[in-house]
Amino acid sequence: MTDLSRPIYITTPLYYVNDELHIGHATTTLYADTLARFWRACGRPTLFLTGSDEHGQKIHKAATAAGTTPRGFADNIVSKFFELWEALDVQFDIFLRTTDPFHEAAVQKVFERLRDNGLLYKSSYRALYCVDCETNYTEKDLVDNKCPVHKTTPTVIEEENYFLKLSAFTEKLQQRIADQPDCILPEARRNEVLGKLKEGLNDTSVTRVQFDWGVPLPWEKQHVIWVWTDALVNYISALGWPDGKSLPTDQFEGRSRGQHSTPEGITPFEYWWPESVHLVGKDILWHHSVIWWSELLGADIAPPKQVFAHGWWTIEGEKMSKTLGNVIRPGDVAAQYSRDALRYHVLREGPQRGDSDWRGAAFVTRYNADLANGLGNLVNRSLSMLAKYRDGAVPAETPFAEPRFEALRQGLITRVNALGQRLIARVSAFDLDGALEAVFELVREANQFVNETAPFKLAKDPARGQDLDSSLHALLEVVHALTYAVKAFLPDAAGKIALQLGIDTSTPLPEALKWGRLRPGHKIGTPAPLFVRLETA
Repeated sequence: MTDLSRPIYITTPLYYVNDELHIGHATTTLYADTLARFWRACGRPTLFLTGSDEHGQKIHKAATAAGTTPRGFADNIVSKFFELWEALDVQFDIFLRTTDPFHEAAVQKVFERLRDNGLLYKSSYRALYCVDCETNYTEKDLVDNKCPVHKTTPTVIEEENYFLKLSAFTEKLQQRIADQPDCILPEARRNEVLGKLKEGLNDTSVTRVQFDWGVPLPWEKQHVIWVWTDALVNYISALGWPDGKSLPTDQFEGRSRGQHSTPEGITPFEYWWPESVHLVGKDILWHHSVIWWSELLGADIAPPKQVFAHGWWTIEGEKMSKTLGNVIRPGDVAAQYSRDALRYHVLREGPQRGDSDWRGAAFVTRYNADLANGLGNLVNRSLSMLAKYRDGAVPAETPFAEPRFEALRQGLITRVNALGQRLIARVSAFDLDGALEAVFELVREANQFVNETAPFKLAKDPARGQDLDSSLHALLEVVHALTYAVKAFLPDAAGKIALQLGIDTSTPLPEALKWGRLRPGHKIGTPAPLFVRLETA
């Protein structure tokens, strides 16, 4: 069982500032935001980081093409990141930029430790390098002589660089995974990493000299630290590593959309880092496991607790690309359908464990079935019937006189009382789709309860007043529970339901998900539709 007193530090990758963000970036971020919202709702100490990766050859190249400086180019794109996260109401606690001076200082400190521990050496470097990935490849890694991710021909780079003795960490990483199998999730991704580790690790170049946009090596400043071994340090530099007393980004305005605190008497790094969870796409798992863990171990720092690598989206069966003109812009989807509609589709249909296909027809079908006809219909008709038949006042709990109906009511009671622990179990396993399925099982059962008990018919018979009260009370208890249950997944809808129900949602989970929390006589607000049904072609 998850210990809700234990902190959790949730991170996304830092997104490259070479272009605006698409649905892939938003998917990782919405997964992280949902996890952070859920654990906060449980009263668990939670810290959520995202940010921007602004160094490297790719950014230098993009800025040159745009006729501006790398910093000016980055500033423009980062402003669009902030606009998108505000539009989607992503409530991060930390937004880190790799151009932040405190981060650059931490990167240099890590490299000084690697040098002092004898893990860096200078050598000639010749490699196949994909600028878009900022990654070295061997010939056997290529697909038809092209980068396996971007399908472009790698550049042959030759220069004298510093190398990290990655080969020294093969057995250490294998042992760590054996001792803590859940350090890489899901299992299929863990097996991919283990398979590559069996081949042994080769030392890797970790500096560049052909451009100067990056963090300089402190003792040889013509060398710029490789963008990956620079950017990965953000996860600890954001905590003030090695001994900062506060979060460095707290000094900057606009770098947090959430609320966070670190207990007195302990540094943020000491408090948050042991419970760190990285959420990444599958294409950068290698960097976030093998490269990052080796860099940390080489600097005498413990690796993160877990890395969860999700899959990719295809679009209507095709690879997403500018060339095909099928890039999904998350801000556009949210503006057209609502933020919750976007969140729900990502959480239910997204690539949590394997690749997923974004299809417009499936978006509409899922929205109408679950949000409009499911949750929205249940909430609206429950509150509307209470307003119509009992003047908006919640009746006292009473059993049905009809045994068959009472059995249905008891079923709802059982499901509501079990929901809190079911949600915690599913979210702990990074199964956000499974968590929502538990919620919508209750929605479907409650809608069937309305159809079976038919309060609109009971209201026509004065002799059935007890059964009408029983039906309405049960439905309002379900709506109360759902307000809390969807709070992390559908935050806008939860806020609207809470307003209509006339409650606040400050009680932590799972305590809030208990039957009997509505007092007799509680007056609701004005019912209003939650989700407008979408027209199908």
